[in-house]
Amino acid sequence: MDQIASHPRSRFPVIASFRRYFGVLRALLRVEEDYRRQTPMESIISLLEPLLLIATLTFLFYFLNRRQVSPLGGPPILFYSAGFFPIYFFIYLSRRMRGAIDAPRGRFPIEQRLDHILVHIILRIIDYGILALLLFGGIYVLYTTDAMPADLAKVAGACLAVIAFGFGLGTLNLVLSKLFLPWNYFFPMASRGLIMFSGVFFVPDFLDPSSRDVLSYNPMLHAVALFKLGFYPQYPAILLDVRYLTICAVLSVFLGLLVERASRRLEGQ
Repeated sequence: MDQIASHPRSRFPVIASFRRYFGVLRALLRVEEDYRRQTPMESIISLLEPLLLIATLTFLFYFLNRRQVSPLGGPPILFYSAGFFPIYFFIYLSRRMRGAIDAPRGRFPIEQRLDHILVHIILRIIDYGILALLLFGGIYVLYTTDAMPADLAKVAGACLAVIAFGFGLGTLNLVLSKLFLPWNYFFPMASRGLIMFSGVFFVPDFLDPSSRDVLSYNPMLHAVALFKLGFYPQYPAILLDVRYLTICAVLSVFLGLLVERASRRLEGQ
């Protein structure tokens, strides 16, 4: 921390400012890492939730002998995993940002609440990067080689969209949770409700036209479809609209930054 304050002056003020800013981010990352070491179960439970759901559903379908293959063929565990992963990635990114609310202010001259939000996002991306390797790597070894993405660009594009939604809506969630306390209970339920309407259990193109039209307004439906398309080249993607997904992702980031900035002005920060 002392190194940040006593950083030598540079001939280029912009470069010096970036160095100080990244120094603050590194310090905040260390603070979050220390917090995680003190409360490891919080992170473990959050990461285990999607794994337990996938395992439970796969076991139930196998035990009841209802569906031993997915709607597109192959083991259902891959189909469910490719649906649950982007949804829980979004939930994990947009959940209550402890550091941005609870951390003390004024430790560094340029520290802002947005810095804590960025640290939150960075750590969650690392968490789910590790989870993706464990989940799909395990399916690859134990079940099917189809767990290796056929089109990594589509998988990466879906993840970028989810990160944008998680950042934008997570920031909005942070502001609303401070203004309206019941929001802390409503948002987790609403975000998990996306599981039922985002194509985790079904292929949207197989639904009737009226259902498809209504569900198509859900951007996470398109994110899940794009993610699954990276694993299933034959995935029906008539409903998938990458342009709509991109516009919603960009608007989500813009809205999050706008609301965060406005809330700081109201709070006098």
